[in-house]
Amino acid sequence: MTSRPRYRGLRRTSNREALMLAAEELLGGRAASAVSVDEIVDRAGVAKGTFYNHFSSKEDLGWQLAQAIRLEVRDRIADRKVVSSDPAVHLAIAVILFLDLARRRPNRARILSILLSQVSDADAEPNSRVRQTLDAGRSVGRFRFGSIDAAMIAVIGIVSAGIQSLVDHEVPDAGERIASLAAHALASLGLSREDADDVVGHPLLAGLVQD
Repeated sequence: MTSRPRYRGLRRTSNREALMLAAEELLGGRAASAVSVDEIVDRAGVAKGTFYNHFSSKEDLGWQLAQAIRLEVRDRIADRKVVSSDPAVHLAIAVILFLDLARRRPNRARILSILLSQVSDADAEPNSRVRQTLDAGRSVGRFRFGSIDAAMIAVIGIVSAGIQSLVDHEVPDAGERIASLAAHALASLGLSREDADDVVGHPLLAGLVQD
């Protein structure tokens, strides 16, 4: 028995948008290997040929969806960064907002974690903003680390592990866990734990975790 199409009938929803919405629901709840193109198009309410007008494969759809989610989070980060010129604050905002996605939108966070796990190269386009923040922090002596690649792997590893923990387990103190992980990311870049806790404890950043 096929599932009832949920998305194509929505007003002004394009075929591509319908496929993205269906993929978000399906890929966010199960392993990609357990989801077929047939299931995605059935849920989206479009023909299978339409799928291949927009995406070359299921993996291509998953990648583009993860990129779209990343860009949405990046825009939220950019809106918050104007409050401070401190690279440590910028990095903490990014970590907190990526982790907060796992608390608020677990399906989207699961999909995003696929992108994070596949792209740890500091020169990769998805990591350009993080690299800029790391470079800025090192240039002013705020961060101390050996190589940019090692720093990138450390930060992405903390975020990826945090997302998995938050989406796979019920965490009653999720806000505290997110704050602790953000401080841990800063400490991995050379800040003292006290300094890292002070950055994360800034009223604005504390508000990000609590709101």
